[in-house]
Amino acid sequence: MDFGHARCVCRIEVTMRSWYVAKTKPHREEQTSAVLEQRGLEVYLPRIAVWTGRQPDSGTTCSVSTKLECLFPGYLFARLDVSSPEWVLGRSAPGVAYFLGIDGRPSPVPDELVEGVRQQAGAQQGQEGPPTFRSGDRVVFTSGPLAGLEAVFGGMLSPAGRSRVFIQVLSRFIPVVVSAELLRRVG
Repeated sequence: MDFGHARCVCRIEVTMRSWYVAKTKPHREEQTSAVLEQRGLEVYLPRIAVWTGRQPDSGTTCSVSTKLECLFPGYLFARLDVSSPEWVLGRSAPGVAYFLGIDGRPSPVPDELVEGVRQQAGAQQGQEGPPTFRSGDRVVFTSGPLAGLEAVFGGMLSPAGRSRVFIQVLSRFIPVVVSAELLRRVG
């Protein structure tokens, strides 16, 4: 029995753009990111400012030196739809070695994870390196068991901010290794 109903085939196109992690060829993160962006893909290459040390300015003063480095060397995030031509554009881009996945299929990364990395990297960008002190500066401990105690700054020991200070105990100066973040200049 034919009821005369017309068959309607509706085609709904939904793009399933998700974040994926691309492994890049060694030291090619920035070039690969630029190529993917030129191809119209959304790319996120997390970078952070890394403190590289102190550079002499003039005489006894020094300035903090930083440079931007990839948070995940050799990797970047690309947002694309693997069921569309975008996938071919991403997969075949110069500098892309492969996309992380299981059994040859790329695995999507939750949006929340990428947003969390963005927030953490952004917060890191706002942080400065260890404070700038000169050898011989009078400093005071701002926190910890030595909070409020005065000392004499001896020098930086590492790019991470480890420094040597001298505290006076019984008329003698005793060297102590601390984070420069715990110190503040007196005066």
